[in-house]
Amino acid sequence: MSQQPCLLERLPLHIAQYLANFLHQDSIRPFSLASKFCCQAVAPRRFTSIKLTARERDKFDRDVEELRATLAVDNHSHHVRRITLRGFLLLGTDHLGPNGVDGRFLANGGWNESPDNEGDSETEDVYDSSYFRPNLPKYDSQRKQELNEAWQPFADLIGQLSGLRDLIYACTHQIPRCILEALHQRHPRSRLHMHTFSLRSLYLSASNVQAIDTDEYALLTSPCLYSIDMKYEPYSDEAEKSFNTEALHWLIVNSPSLRKFKLDYRYDTMAVRHGAYQPESSWEDFLEQAGAGKSADGKISKKPEKHPLESLTLHSSGFIYELLNHIAAWKPLRSFTELRHLELSPCLSLDVISLMSMAAEGEIPSLRSLSVDWEDMHNNLGQLLSVLPHLDTLKLSGNLDETTFQGIHDGPRLALRKLQIYPFAPLDHSKVRQLIQWCPNLEDVRLRLAREAGPHETAIYRLLGRLPRLRRVVLQFVCPEPQYPPPISAIMDLSWDKFRDVRKALVEIAVDETLARAIFRKIAARKCPLERLKIKCLPIQDSARALRSYHAVSSSYDASWEDIVEVVGGRTWICTRQDVESPEVEVREVTKETGSRDKALECLKKTDDQEVKELWKQVWPPREGGSDKWWENWWSYPLSDILDDNSEDVVGGAGPDI
Repeated sequence: MSQQPCLLERLPLHIAQYLANFLHQDSIRPFSLASKFCCQAVAPRRFTSIKLTARERDKFDRDVEELRATLAVDNHSHHVRRITLRGFLLLGTDHLGPNGVDGRFLANGGWNESPDNEGDSETEDVYDSSYFRPNLPKYDSQRKQELNEAWQPFADLIGQLSGLRDLIYACTHQIPRCILEALHQRHPRSRLHMHTFSLRSLYLSASNVQAIDTDEYALLTSPCLYSIDMKYEPYSDEAEKSFNTEALHWLIVNSPSLRKFKLDYRYDTMAVRHGAYQPESSWEDFLEQAGAGKSADGKISKKPEKHPLESLTLHSSGFIYELLNHIAAWKPLRSFTELRHLELSPCLSLDVISLMSMAAEGEIPSLRSLSVDWEDMHNNLGQLLSVLPHLDTLKLSGNLDETTFQGIHDGPRLALRKLQIYPFAPLDHSKVRQLIQWCPNLEDVRLRLAREAGPHETAIYRLLGRLPRLRRVVLQFVCPEPQYPPPISAIMDLSWDKFRDVRKALVEIAVDETLARAIFRKIAARKCPLERLKIKCLPIQDSARALRSYHAVSSSYDASWEDIVEVVGGRTWICTRQDVESPEVEVREVTKETGSRDKALECLKKTDDQEVKELWKQVWPPREGGSDKWWENWWSYPLSDILDDNSEDVVGGAGPDI
């Protein structure tokens, strides 16, 4: 007896593929296993984006072959639109070291279809820049040939992907020439995103001035180069001077395909001190030696037109105004009429003045996303926001004052869909209420708050739930430091409880799974379509100093105080639900593993300090049925319910009495 196909399988395949676009990410793989028809229906979703992690060559070869075989089934290869490359390809005697490989890449080796998209964009969070050394490694011709041979199977594979649009390269060694050639020959209109962009051959010593490497010149002039993420260091550890800024300037002026720039300027004063010399050769000399870009009269050709810019991110750990880390330096080099995203860290008054002038002259009509880290004493940021009414994404951090918030009200408040505010001083209940009233169309909210373990905290979550379109929330909890040093009057008072503020701080940094789920439900109680909540409890700044100031009053300092903060605090939680009507909330901890927590826990287990144990028991008294290991008995205090359910106004009550 033959089985009749279900109603879904009677649909035309293209209709089923369209409906599959509405499936939750976590449901794609189970749905594909239901039947062959279902597998075909979700194929475009499964294979649109692929991540591939490089590691040992043999393992990489097997991963590429497995990927090739998988894509060959039912011609899935034509669904691939984007490939992300991460890691570092180990060859021969290569070893893991500080200048080589991110160990997390190796731990997550292989390839993955349909990546978990929790970032803000398709190319976000594919690598950690702290693991990338822009001047290392440098390879000779033999080494480059070995790399090309190792990467050739992958280059052959991408040549077969007829629909490939984006290649995101985040490996820590230079992109092999064979991959560039595969893009140029088979996908000339594709977009290359270089997340580890650096021209290693342009770190030069005074005694070794040479031409730019030919493979790196091919990257510099690639017609597929669409975006770069460049970590700039002026000198290497060996005091070699970098000419990458000069190369970048040339690239900005001459490359019509390059539309997105992310520049991270980092200054090592020790390296600068050792590299005080200036090589006599100029950047144009290096181009001439490579036979690049000469016009009929023998000079380096320069294009007079200004190519459009779509995204610009400028980060700087030390502000040197003559470099390309400020808006005024970019204005004569690129057109800003198509600029949609701008990020400045730090943002100074000079940048604001330039942007206000450009807005007045109609030079940034397409700007929709603005992110600034404000550090200037003269805060005129509000004036800029008031003339940008079309922003849909706004991220603010740093020294924000009342004029900044007034600028939101006078400018983009009704257009805003995503708002992130991480000020030095965390937001209170009244400021959150003000923002919610001003910006009713928010879908993504990210705030830095101070947990108060009382009705004011609960009121903030209820306020967020009033947003009818709210889907994503990120909360950064900042815990106040115990006062340092303690006031003299308090020390002289025999009734003074020197550990009261310490206990309060421990209550506030203790965020467990139960509390994370309760916060999610409190926000969602207003029936907003909340899908995802991220809670990050920031560690107490300088916790050792703050807690030592109390402990030193009675006895010698013991590192156990800092261990408590390390074990309990600093946790990050992700809360999600697949259906906005579902009461089920999945909670998982995503705290970065650094090893310091395990070390602190081991120290805490061995402590003989009775005062530490007594403090722990005061905050977290032993529970019936709890663990006999006192260091495991900690939990979050529940949210306060002393609040009128029909209002977000605090009507009285207080947090736990500790």
